[in-house]
Amino acid sequence: MRAAKIIATLGPTLRSEEDIETLARAGADAFRLNLSYDTSETHDALVATVRTVEAKLDRPLCLIADLSGPRFRIGEFAETTVSLEIGQTFRLDQDDTPGDENRVCLPVPEAYTSAAIGDLLRLDDGRVLLRVTAVSPFALTCAVVAGTELSSRKIISLPNTAPQRDHLAEKDRAQITWAREAGVDWLSATWPTQTLIWEEIRANAGPMKLLAKMESRVSLNESDLAVESADGLVVARGDLGYDLPPEEIPGWQKRLVRTARRGGKPVVISAQMLESMVSSPAPTRAEASDVANAVRDGADALMLSAETAVGAYPKEAVELMSAVIERAEADQQNTVYTIDATPTIASTIAKSAAQAADDLAAPLIFCFTSSGSTALSVAQTRPKTRVVCASDNPQTLRQMRLIWGLSCQAAPGLKQWRDVVDTAVALAKTMDVPTGSPLVITAGMPFGASGSTNIMRITTAE
Repeated sequence: MRAAKIIATLGPTLRSEEDIETLARAGADAFRLNLSYDTSETHDALVATVRTVEAKLDRPLCLIADLSGPRFRIGEFAETTVSLEIGQTFRLDQDDTPGDENRVCLPVPEAYTSAAIGDLLRLDDGRVLLRVTAVSPFALTCAVVAGTELSSRKIISLPNTAPQRDHLAEKDRAQITWAREAGVDWLSATWPTQTLIWEEIRANAGPMKLLAKMESRVSLNESDLAVESADGLVVARGDLGYDLPPEEIPGWQKRLVRTARRGGKPVVISAQMLESMVSSPAPTRAEASDVANAVRDGADALMLSAETAVGAYPKEAVELMSAVIERAEADQQNTVYTIDATPTIASTIAKSAAQAADDLAAPLIFCFTSSGSTALSVAQTRPKTRVVCASDNPQTLRQMRLIWGLSCQAAPGLKQWRDVVDTAVALAKTMDVPTGSPLVITAGMPFGASGSTNIMRITTAE
């Protein structure tokens, strides 16, 4: 059984019910919506399609919405992509007319007062480089230094212009409202320069859990606070590439994973994991090693971005990532993970459950939970035993699908301990657990109260 989870980004080449079902069957545990692209109507249709596939497969699928956030982006082109030539002149301006191979809109007024001749502007994860040759109040004239192709809405780095705000942008607030009402499970948002903004995000998120994107030097310097305030972290390596030189990013990835694990929070690694599979049916050996190393670091989930959103081989990318994860986990099956989070009753029960399952060679640990917190605590101990998150809350099951090692099963109508034991035994039977095998169970009294886990029990399969 693969423990680390796979996130597939939805996009132009991954929208149909058939394609989403294919990726779910291939191993995708969660699907990501990038709210920087498309309309709310398009996103509504994608949410409905994922839920249709979920019902068809009879297993929860996690949905993640990624806020567009404060990053600077260029405007739209009239065509899907434009071709560039090294040395040509390319203009950034404030005209919102769709762009072409000579110009495009840059809707950032402060850029035209802060830019300087000689500034190097990076677009599309550094694939396109522009050197500023002239500055006016309405346009930046640039020379193309690198890159031969550019498409709409790509992020652009502006060396002398930092996003400054003390409240949520109206666009972000509208996206949060949409995601909450659409039933999205996790909301991924840039860790802000102002904690008040994060508090505003939390206040508007409702039941969604929050992932803090680590994508700038500011966020890296506040990673401890981000772990404390968010429900999980995203190591956004592509965006970090705008602020950090390449040689710094691997070390920061490892530090962020350790920081999240110490805080008992899940962590996602994103960007360019199998980038060559956008156009190739097989990855490079270096990419396979990158995936394996993220698993060995202790990541909960790995994200495919362009590989599934616009790639020619999305199914192959998911299958290959799944195979690499499985092999990496098999190679380190005796690795012991530690977690230094502040002990609580629930975390102590979680550690005890993992230890009991190991001592007894139990095939399953059942975590009956309302919010998913106990299942998360058990998963963070990285037990060798398979962990089943059982809940009567469908959104909890979807949210926990993102967490390392968790299988998610519906468990409605539990009113007393006998119901819990009977449900665990019945679920074990559907999983072909041999009769007489020990089953470790965690739950809480009173039933249905979030954060009330206070009991561990051991029973036997029938």
